[in-house]
Amino acid sequence: MAQTPQQNFDAMRQDAIRRSREMQRRAVPMPPPPPPALPPKPPESPVSDELHHLLTGWDSEKLTLLALLYLLYKEGAEPELLLALAYILL
Repeated sequence: MAQTPQQNFDAMRQDAIRRSREMQRRAVPMPPPPPPALPPKPPESPVSDELHHLLTGWDSEKLTLLALLYLLYKEGAEPELLLALAYILL
């Protein structure tokens, strides 16, 4: 007796489920990859340590003003402008 299309489909589905379970049973669990190694920390110089302590606790507005002050200084801005920005930072 010939199988109907539905019976044929059910048989193929059951075969696929059986094969999937067999592959899962045979699978060897892989260990998790080791975490990436952290780069060695460069030794801190006294200057960078002091700079870190100097900038600790500053909010983003003061850091932005400090960056602006530095950029204007490098561009040769007028000393009055630089002093005014430095005064605002205090």
